[in-house]
Amino acid sequence: MTNTLNRTAPEGSRILSEWVSSRPGAAQRAGVKALSSASDSANFDALFHPIRSASGYPVNDRTAMLVSTVYACLTKIAGAVLQLPLNQYRLDEHGDRREAARNPLWWLLNESPAPAWTAASWKEWIVRCVHLRGDQHTEILRSKRLSSFGEIVGFKVHHPDYSTARRVGDRLVYDVQDINTGRIYTVDQDDMLHFSGFGFDGLRSVSAIQHAARTGIGNSLAAGEYTGKSIGEGAMPQIALRYPNKMGPEQQKLLRNSFEATYGSGAGNRKLPLVLTEGADVHEMSISPVDMQLIESRRFEREDICQALGVPPVLIGENEKTSSWGSGIEQITIGFVRYTIKPHLGRWAEELNRKLFRNAGPFLEFDLEELLLGDSKAQAEADRAALGGPGSGNGYKTVNEVRRSRNLPPKPGGDVLFVAEAKTPAAKPAKDPNEGQ
Repeated sequence: MTNTLNRTAPEGSRILSEWVSSRPGAAQRAGVKALSSASDSANFDALFHPIRSASGYPVNDRTAMLVSTVYACLTKIAGAVLQLPLNQYRLDEHGDRREAARNPLWWLLNESPAPAWTAASWKEWIVRCVHLRGDQHTEILRSKRLSSFGEIVGFKVHHPDYSTARRVGDRLVYDVQDINTGRIYTVDQDDMLHFSGFGFDGLRSVSAIQHAARTGIGNSLAAGEYTGKSIGEGAMPQIALRYPNKMGPEQQKLLRNSFEATYGSGAGNRKLPLVLTEGADVHEMSISPVDMQLIESRRFEREDICQALGVPPVLIGENEKTSSWGSGIEQITIGFVRYTIKPHLGRWAEELNRKLFRNAGPFLEFDLEELLLGDSKAQAEADRAALGGPGSGNGYKTVNEVRRSRNLPPKPGGDVLFVAEAKTPAAKPAKDPNEGQ
């Protein structure tokens, strides 16, 4: 995987094109369909060639990560996802949910899915691939031993450059290249976790950076290079020196050298100032970044990228405008979890459940409680409400359940749920028949 990440290949996999061209007949033997229609060619071209923005800069997964806003947004989304444990539950005969005991599958999903990967790194990689490339493929490794045939024993995390989905009838298969051996093999959809993003069309999803954020990222790349070049040249605009009298080549050279000794010539591509005789002023020949409103433009691009990726600007340090999701950071976080994180988790949990279990009994669910915890005061109030008590009504958590959520040991007798005693109205005394006589 390390070698893969350092490659500078164009966007998309090159497996099929190189294989078909180098091995005549191999595609047919392996069941790989050649590109035969205009739509196939269009899909192939969209996958394997980066899309250029209006600024002329190509936008792909590598160039996008050069933009600090993209990097910051992805780290915030990935940072939220990696905090969430994947818990396994099962519905009992009454339809009630029961949490399953820790098992080997829990370890794979929450600690280490593959020898070289932690679960946190795997979740970060899924977030990165889904947002930058549209999809991420993780192969399910099953036991081939007779005693445990088909049992899940691990996962193999793939790079988008080395795995490609294609349709065979109503099903998907995945052509994968092993980065260690170079061997190409095909994986059925039942043995491949396909983590998709928005706009999945049955084959692949939409890449946020190449569609919604393409213009903003391209402009940011262009503006960043322009600003860097300006700073590298001492932020000195291109100027011309006009001199009142005629000057020979040697005198012009002396004037340039004097200017360079005072202000420097810069490390960029600009030359020393142009010397013009028969004049007597210094005239600015280029537009300054301020005149181009470059700062305001870059602020707009940050907001545009944040909007496309679903991250409130305040979460990446943009504090000049309030968020429409609320004024407090807690409300902003709740909105971020509800409208950005949960849709991703919903798609991924469904994919995990249908591929790992294939029945309606057990299921996996991301635990969002960690993201929605407030400050210590809010947590204490929530715990009091959960425990119940006089004036608070019935509890829905026991003392030991609350202690377990705080990583505290259980207490004897702490597994009793508080239920308020029902008060019966006092009986009215019987009326005295002699009363009033």
